[in-house]
Amino acid sequence: MADLTPEQVAEHANTPLLVGPSVKASLDLEWSDAAQKASALGKLVEQLDRLERWIASVFGDDAGEPPLAEPLATLRQLREQDLDPNPPDNQPRIRKGTAENRRVSVQDKDMRHGRKSKSKRFNGYKGHVACDLDTELILAGAVTPANRPELEAVPSLQADIERRPERNVIGQLSIDRGYINSSLASEVFARGGEVLCKPWVSRNGKMFRKRDFTINMRSRTITCPAGQVESFVPGDVVEFNPDACAQCPLRAKCTSAAEGSGRTVAIAHDEQLQHRLRKLTASPSGRERLRERVKVEHVLAHLSRKQGRPARYLGVRKNVFDLRRHAAVVNLEAINRRGFAIAA
Repeated sequence: MADLTPEQVAEHANTPLLVGPSVKASLDLEWSDAAQKASALGKLVEQLDRLERWIASVFGDDAGEPPLAEPLATLRQLREQDLDPNPPDNQPRIRKGTAENRRVSVQDKDMRHGRKSKSKRFNGYKGHVACDLDTELILAGAVTPANRPELEAVPSLQADIERRPERNVIGQLSIDRGYINSSLASEVFARGGEVLCKPWVSRNGKMFRKRDFTINMRSRTITCPAGQVESFVPGDVVEFNPDACAQCPLRAKCTSAAEGSGRTVAIAHDEQLQHRLRKLTASPSGRERLRERVKVEHVLAHLSRKQGRPARYLGVRKNVFDLRRHAAVVNLEAINRRGFAIAA
């Protein structure tokens, strides 16, 4: 059976739609006709089922081994993520909404949807680097699928840094806000190191924000703009006394909670760190210190210029290799610039 052509397989499995240059062209339907359009998905799914049954009948248990295992797993994954699992009429339907961790490429199993903002989306990967701000050299690099949070790259970055012969303890960590909840930030902060990062900004429309409340980390108390005090534990959501909130003249500016409920404020697990970061952004000297991380943005710009924005390879592993080799070139250029500066 290994010598069969795709056309012969389609003939044996009775799946002619799957060998044409285009499934849409092979269906040969009047696409403006709603009924014919609705039947197209059913015909395609039916032929995919035939193909799987034929493979199982011919190869048996070997269908779960390479080289068949991966393409069959891909086919099942695409069907599960794109089709409604419980259609009301038992006819195949496209799923409403987007499946969690949706695969976006048949060829690349690791590629995912990502977002730069609420309105700007991209497909592919995220690149991550760790730099020495004094030398502007890249010490570590990592790549993650585009939908993964930044902090998931930190263990790989740490592993790269720890493989370096000097293995210096990180005394100051300047990071993007996406990495603030990482274990590395917690470790540096816990041992008395300095973490420099923009704090998370609370939003509450035109009503009082979290920053309008006084948070005392020593006494673990929070005071509202009207002077009401509540105690807290990091990680909790504090609810102020409903009776006091109901009589408060500032209630309309503070909360839209239902009658019988008081204003709530979420206290982060790393509230002590966030508290320090808010103080940092409140002063000109603190904001100047936060701008030190601009050097990392410059390094990323050099790296992007060398590497290009599209992923060069399929899969995370090869794209990590690509990031590292371009990082080596960027480092050599940085060393060269420093040499010329010293010579001058």
